[in-house]
Amino acid sequence: MLKQVQHDGFVCFFLISYTQLFISNMRITSILILTMAYFSNLSGQGLTLFNDSYLHEIHFNSVDTMTFINTENYQNVDMIVDGVTTNSVRTAYAKVFLDNHYWGVYTIVEGKDEMFNHVFGNRSGDAIESSDFGDLCYEGGNKSNYYNSTLGDYVYIVDNGNNNTAWSRFITMLDKANNKATNYVSTVDNYLNIIDFTKYQALNVYCLNFDSYIGYVGNQLYFYDGDAALWQVIPWDFNASFGLWNTLNYGPSSYPIMPSDIYNGCVASNINTNTTLENQYYTTMCELANTYADSTVLNEIIDNWKAQIKTAVYLDWRKDFNNSDFDNATDYGYYSHNGEQVPSMKTFAQVRDETITAALQNINFNCATSTNSTLSDNSMFKISPNPTTDKIYLDFDHSVWNETLNYEIINWNGQIVQSGIVDNRMINLENLNNGIFVLKCFDAKKNFVVREIMVF
Repeated sequence: MLKQVQHDGFVCFFLISYTQLFISNMRITSILILTMAYFSNLSGQGLTLFNDSYLHEIHFNSVDTMTFINTENYQNVDMIVDGVTTNSVRTAYAKVFLDNHYWGVYTIVEGKDEMFNHVFGNRSGDAIESSDFGDLCYEGGNKSNYYNSTLGDYVYIVDNGNNNTAWSRFITMLDKANNKATNYVSTVDNYLNIIDFTKYQALNVYCLNFDSYIGYVGNQLYFYDGDAALWQVIPWDFNASFGLWNTLNYGPSSYPIMPSDIYNGCVASNINTNTTLENQYYTTMCELANTYADSTVLNEIIDNWKAQIKTAVYLDWRKDFNNSDFDNATDYGYYSHNGEQVPSMKTFAQVRDETITAALQNINFNCATSTNSTLSDNSMFKISPNPTTDKIYLDFDHSVWNETLNYEIINWNGQIVQSGIVDNRMINLENLNNGIFVLKCFDAKKNFVVREIMVF
């Protein structure tokens, strides 16, 4: 979905037309254009681009180009409210052209279809999206119990699958997940992957991802995995994290490791009371603070993505910020956004890392015991070449590491895409798609190290 400007108003009428989408000069699909007129203090037309076909094998690993053809009558870009879903694993970027007119750099976000594809192989199944009022509380056994008069709609939306089976299965899951059974985890795990749910709560809290579900309310996606016969949580909607949302009330140093949103939540409250879930939650916090979201690791990711989009951003004549603002926001310090002082990305990474690490120490949670391993000094573990096209070589101290070294390569959806034993200090990457991955190496001595690698 392409988003740059959102505008509120009341829909009056619709005009339908078609355009075509090209990515890097390759025709992808025809797009339905739905033009909407608004009753509002801003006159004009809104523009929504709908694509009902899944875009296979199109991945954005750098700044790409997206060209829309036959759009001469729909170039009031200030009124664009939605966009086209593309095959993007993570937040990515594209230079957008409407016919022959360059329209700036856009961020590709909220590609739900891609989430389903990468986690569940894009197989058919029931999928439900919760609105901002979807709190996972059990309100009763009927669909009507989940109608919200303020919203004027149901608090859950069936995005995919059969409406009847989706609601029936989801309500059953809510009933079981809200029941304080003696063997809570083993009982609920037959209906909801409660361990993954707990990990995702930790990730949202760590990243301050308030646009998604944190214990109480927020947008969330759930997919009924027919193979496992239970509901799975789908990671989604991180574009407003990293301190961008509600910074006046919650900052990287002030939002607690176990916020009230968790222990007051209907299902999430069990994380604070169930020993298994509580241990999993804090263990995930350890892994984030010490490994995956360590400030050094995140700084490398920030620098890599900044380098890819910097030229395009600098040349974007339509952006509502200047080049210095872009540089400041992707470095250390604070900047002004919508009347709030928002932490720059590297400052957020550093402060949040320090805050969570201190919080774990304050509650005497032993990360080494919980993960049963020791994070080794990254400076003593070197990878080259990086970026690479087909293989990497490892340089490490054998006085620290065991002779046999295991590795896992993880994509940005959290999936292990390759694993094995390091052969003569070399890992072959020929079978990987282009992109950025996390490399985790570990040995029998319980040493492990995590580095980011880029394949192009």
